[in-house]
Amino acid sequence: MFLGSLIIGLTVIAFAVWLHWNEALGWPNESFQTDLDRKYLTSRTRARKRIHIVIACSGALILVAAFAGPGTVWLFAWMGVILLLLIVVLLAALDALRSHRYHLRKLPEIRKEIFGDQEK
Repeated sequence: MFLGSLIIGLTVIAFAVWLHWNEALGWPNESFQTDLDRKYLTSRTRARKRIHIVIACSGALILVAAFAGPGTVWLFAWMGVILLLLIVVLLAALDALRSHRYHLRKLPEIRKEIFGDQEK
């Protein structure tokens, strides 16, 4: 059980680091040219940094549970992991809502770029 928890904890932390690394470098085919784009990118970067921190904290709690072994600390550590992962899901839902609102505001720019003045 110790080795399994150790592997899971380190994997979760590595995943959080990988996500943060990719967010910092930028994802393929992303271009942020307008003020709307830059504002969205700033907001998204801050929000996703928080998500990555919460994911890394859950990995750290898994490691705490691994080293604590069965008992009260183990139970509270895993309850903390459950709570943190629920928070990740809620923050991800807020991120999806933010992205949806950005795309709704970006749509007129895209239409104008593609269709020009042809659209009535």
